[in-house]
Amino acid sequence: MWRQRHVRTFIHNDRGVAATEFALILPLLIVLLIGTVELGNVLLVDKKVTAASQTAADLIAQQKVVTRTDLDNIWLAMDNILAPFSADKTRYVALSVVSDSAGRMTIDWHSTRSVTGSIPITIPPGLLGPNESIIVSGIFYDYTPVFDDFLFAAFTISDFSYLRPRTVNAVEFR
Repeated sequence: MWRQRHVRTFIHNDRGVAATEFALILPLLIVLLIGTVELGNVLLVDKKVTAASQTAADLIAQQKVVTRTDLDNIWLAMDNILAPFSADKTRYVALSVVSDSAGRMTIDWHSTRSVTGSIPITIPPGLLGPNESIIVSGIFYDYTPVFDDFLFAAFTISDFSYLRPRTVNAVEFR
């Protein structure tokens, strides 16, 4: 009798149910919070990488002649666009691609910052006709998640922008 009463009391006792449910849901809520922060940062970095690439191509395409100093200043502008994210994690490339009368493409000049090795760059078909040139600007940002490898590992966000020179057939590099 005494045991049945205690068992019945225990079964009908609902104190602590909310705390138990919260303890079960809390890990899921933490993962959702961390995922939201990481996704927001990735989307923001991707937007900034695209803006930096387009800005660099635009600044170069406005020039008749570009110098090493001009490109160093463009790299600094790209760093500022990426703020508050670290510019130490970026690699930049800018180049001028020209085509001859037969449509054969060659690299007229190129410049990089923090790039080691070669970078595969593909010019989309139909973008460059005979006797034309384009400016290609590329950026690579090594993204490291805020919460290390909790949800996903580090990866590279990259973007290329293609613009035609505005005032000349081909931008010169001196």
